[in-house]
Formats: sequence, structure tokens, C-alpha cells
Amino acid sequence: MNLVPMRFKGVEWHHNPREISFSCEQNISEMKAPYGKAYIQNTGRKNTVVRGEGELYGADCAEQFKRLFALMKSGGSGILAVPKLGTMVAVFESLSIQGVPKPDVLTYRFVFREVMEKTADDTPTAYRCESGETLWDVAYRFAIAIDRLVALNPDIRRPDDDLGGKEVALC
Repeated sequence: MNLVPMRFKGVEWHHNPREISFSCEQNISEMKAPYGKAYIQNTGRKNTVVRGEGELYGADCAEQFKRLFALMKSGGSGILAVPKLGTMVAVFESLSIQGVPKPDVLTYRFVFREVMEKTADDTPTAYRCESGETLWDVAYRFAIAIDRLVALNPDIRRPDDDLGGKEVALC
């Protein structure tokens, strides 16, 4: 089985990272009270942090890194899609080279941080597909379950049909 490549703001990784970790925590406060009692207050979860490490291979590995570095420096939030682990709105927080680059191999690390402040106004209600895009691509891009997209678009017979030029309902 071939995994789809990791993507951020539509830019795909040539090779998926070797290692990825997700960290998600709750904001918990403990308030001390007299007589040895304590009260716990949960004020919601913190932003998810996605960290990873991998290698860029090939004669163009430095160019691949420069492309990721330009993406990180561009700032702003976008859709981060990680194979088998879903999608989220995130910012590209950091990118670094690890060790000494070898011929045709560059080891790197990255950090993405989830953006939880996304508003309903940011979510489009429809999307016009480009040539070669399928319902699976749209589901991946907008973090919508494929079953939901199929239900919203009964005129699309198969999720793997080329939808070039067709408008797809997202909600």
C-alpha cells in the first residue's frame, strides 16, 4: 500500500518523514484548599503539536529543503495533512537540518502547531475541482470524511472519478 505524501498548504513532501509524534495536553490547574484539599480545574485542551524527523533524498535534496524552508518562512496557517493520521489547521513552527548533510541525503526536523482559532467564516461551502482531482483529494484537502462528501454530492457516482471543473459541496 502506498501512503499519500504529507502535505502542508498544498506542498507535498517528496518522502514522508521517518518519525512523527503528536502531543496534545489539557490545561489543568490545581487549586489548594484548607485541610489538605485540592480542586482541579480543566480549562480545555492545548494546541496539538506535531513533531517529526526524516530524510530528503536525491541530487535535489538541498532544493527540497529550500522549498520547505520557504514554506515555513511564508508564515500563516494552512491545512496540514499527515498520512493515516488526519488533517488539521496548523502553522509551520520550525524546520532544522540535523547533523552534517551527506551527498544526496539531508536529515531534517520540523514542528507544526495546531491553530484552534479557526472560525466558521474560514470554511468554504463548495470547491471547484482542478483536473485530476477526485472526491478523495477533496476529502483530504478539507478534512471532511469521505462518507460525508459522498452524501453531500449524490451526483458523483464514484469517489475516484476525475472531477476536473466540477463544483463539490463541502457542507
